[in-house]
Amino acid sequence: MSNEPKAADTAPVSGSWDDNAWFRGLVESAVDAILTIGSDGIIRHANRSATRMLGYHQAELLGRNVNMIMPDIYARHHDEYIRNYLQTGEKHIIGIGREVVVRKKNGDTLPVHLSISEVNMDGARYFSGVLRDISLEHEARREQERLLGELKERNKKITCLYSVGEVIREQAVEIDIFREIAYLIRPACSYPERTRVRIVFDGHVYEELAISTTPWTFSAPIVVGGRTRGKLELVYREAIDPEIPGILTQGDCDMIEAIARTLGEAVERREAEAKVIQASKLASIGELAAGVGHEINNPINGVINCVDILLENMAADAPDRHFAELIRSEAERVASIVKKLLTFSRQQQEKYSMASMPEILDAVLSLSNKKIEKSHIELRVHIPDSLPRLRCRGEQLQQVFMNLIINSIHALDDRYPDGSPNKIMTISVHTRKHDGRAYLETAVEDFGVGISDTAKARLFDPFFTTKGRDKGTGLGLSVSDGIVKDHGGFIEVESEPGEFARFRVFLPVEGPLPDKARSAAAMEYER
Repeated sequence: MSNEPKAADTAPVSGSWDDNAWFRGLVESAVDAILTIGSDGIIRHANRSATRMLGYHQAELLGRNVNMIMPDIYARHHDEYIRNYLQTGEKHIIGIGREVVVRKKNGDTLPVHLSISEVNMDGARYFSGVLRDISLEHEARREQERLLGELKERNKKITCLYSVGEVIREQAVEIDIFREIAYLIRPACSYPERTRVRIVFDGHVYEELAISTTPWTFSAPIVVGGRTRGKLELVYREAIDPEIPGILTQGDCDMIEAIARTLGEAVERREAEAKVIQASKLASIGELAAGVGHEINNPINGVINCVDILLENMAADAPDRHFAELIRSEAERVASIVKKLLTFSRQQQEKYSMASMPEILDAVLSLSNKKIEKSHIELRVHIPDSLPRLRCRGEQLQQVFMNLIINSIHALDDRYPDGSPNKIMTISVHTRKHDGRAYLETAVEDFGVGISDTAKARLFDPFFTTKGRDKGTGLGLSVSDGIVKDHGGFIEVESEPGEFARFRVFLPVEGPLPDKARSAAAMEYER
């Protein structure tokens, strides 16, 4: 159906306004606001609904130009529009209707639907406008748009979280995971054009675009196994609302926290899986090493027995006797090394007994001296003669100091691959008092590459290592820390990157406290 007005819409009406009381009653009782103006734009009539809508008394409206209820941008052109229509007859709104805004007496604006009709009465042209309040419709529309916007934003964030899960599942390398996730997050934020994202993990930084901290920054920690190892940062380059400093959308912050938790859980799960695999490999290697040790023992004992027979049948002044004695000496040294290796690799729980630190360190150095000499390291050992004996598991402590010595050798080789007068390792033992108890402090110090602050924070984490694949499993310090704590002691680390590293092992002379007392002491130390 056409919206164009029919001829009857502009037909002359007989009589006058005042003669049509029934028409006046109909207009006055209308729910919608009705205004009637002349061709000069002057208001001739306003019904009660119009005065209620606009906040004017009727007397304040009658005789005034209708542009008084229009916003300024429309008011100044209204009279011109009427003149153009009267001259050309070209309609823009008459008989069609549209949404407009009216200005109330108090200055507030109100959205209305305006329908205008033209009436010829007694040779004069009048325009009658019906204004219907559509503010509730606008509010409902805004609410709908808001909900649709929220739905769209939530869909973006859910899609991002799903994509994060897919990246974690598909990528094998943590570097690739963090790099890809840094690219995924920004487009899912509420204001991607003004948003930047940065992931910091174990001292490494992953970011899509370079950013700097602003007042609109949110950070969520990446926690792995109860320890914070990084953070996920969301930064707005500018404020969303200049009147509210520091504000960020709650949806963006919630998404960042969820992704940070997901990353921490994913890393923890991967590392737990790696621990199981590595433990299985190490158990196999341990069994293999024990088997190899026994296999070596048999021929070595055969060599020693044969040499003994030769020596029995050889004159004391025989010219080749010293060669036979040398063979026996070296064979016994091999047998001793194998015996210590087998002892070192035993899995059974050793009982606490009294042992001396010099004997423990001597056993370790007998296994590591050749490697120290081969690396051209100057070894300085300072062990007083009057040290008290320890109540300990000696073979476990051998493992602790073996790990520390091997680490020092690697650090010195990395800094001085071709040798240097400064390629020095120092081992010293002293007595110390701590919390009223007597301790032996054993320090292993080297002047190698040192330890970075980032690495220092994770030194005792299982499988964490700064060495290459062929130099370590990342278990040595973790195992050593556990052994020392089982003895009621603790390890302190001092280092300057590129200068030195010093590990100090504190062991109580009387051995560990009973379980309850030891737990309390451990809690006090951790505090």
